[in-house]
Amino acid sequence: MINSSDIRKKNKKTIYKTMLDGRHYTKQQISTLTGLSIATCNTLLNDMKSNKELDVDKEKELRGVGRGSTLFAISSEHEYYILINIHVSKGKRIADFYLVNAIGTIVEEKKNTYDSFDLDDMIFAVNIMNAKYGNVKQIVISVPGVIDEDEVKFCDIEELEGVKIASHFTGVTVCMISVINDMHGIVYGYQAERKDEKSVVTLAGFTTHLLPGTVTMHKGQVISGSNGIAGLVGFMPFDVDVAEIPGMMAEGKCFDIIAKIIGSIIAFLNPNEIVLTGDLINRNIVADLITYCKRSVPEEYMPEFIIVSGFDEYLFRGMFQIAVDNKIL
Repeated sequence: MINSSDIRKKNKKTIYKTMLDGRHYTKQQISTLTGLSIATCNTLLNDMKSNKELDVDKEKELRGVGRGSTLFAISSEHEYYILINIHVSKGKRIADFYLVNAIGTIVEEKKNTYDSFDLDDMIFAVNIMNAKYGNVKQIVISVPGVIDEDEVKFCDIEELEGVKIASHFTGVTVCMISVINDMHGIVYGYQAERKDEKSVVTLAGFTTHLLPGTVTMHKGQVISGSNGIAGLVGFMPFDVDVAEIPGMMAEGKCFDIIAKIIGSIIAFLNPNEIVLTGDLINRNIVADLITYCKRSVPEEYMPEFIIVSGFDEYLFRGMFQIAVDNKIL
């Protein structure tokens, strides 16, 4: 049962998210945008002001007549987040670090490249950022693998298999730590950018010599499954060992695998859109995929196919949104 405290927290989070664009708003504007009463907005905005989460200014009087309205905006420097994307590119292990302020503006970024991934070096880089700026409240880490409770499994980075990243960080920082599957972060960011919680959308990446990855968001909810492996299509029965699939993900060899994956997604998840990326995806292969799927799927139930150059911008947005969702107000 939802109590008044839960409702208060939910309403405050609604106001906070509405103001994440960094603009100044009157309480009347916030009331209109959120659907909350002016009295509720006034109480919650005052709470946020007392917690130093808001900057407050005065709107100038219109033609010198009457009192100016109070303007509220999120204080961009009241806290910071560190977002870390761990991934593989051309055989190299890479960790992209982004220190962002409370409204998602990148304050500092850096890229570390490794022959073999070094978790202690990553913590060292985080500590430098934290010491420089202070007030880092959360660290969100994206990993190309399944996060089973706190343990990384089935990861593209072999040395992270079985590693408990969050536990490792907890011993050296007081920040809240979130470790997420990269595809989950990507679809979360895609949905946040589109501001559409009613559609069913699948994102799928097909990159040379990597296990293919997909993720589906069903009307605002990521489908992760009971163990977090939903969308890990390398587990599909292709009549070959999972270890052989990366070798089959190459130009001229991969169509059969990609077609079976996309056909299965349409049949079982019925998305409105399938968003594709990766160096194995081009207009010709998508045209062939559509022809293949139409053999079994009625045309009126076929999704829209969209090709994008990459998922990085969605992943960044998704990690930031996860930090916002985790924020205690």
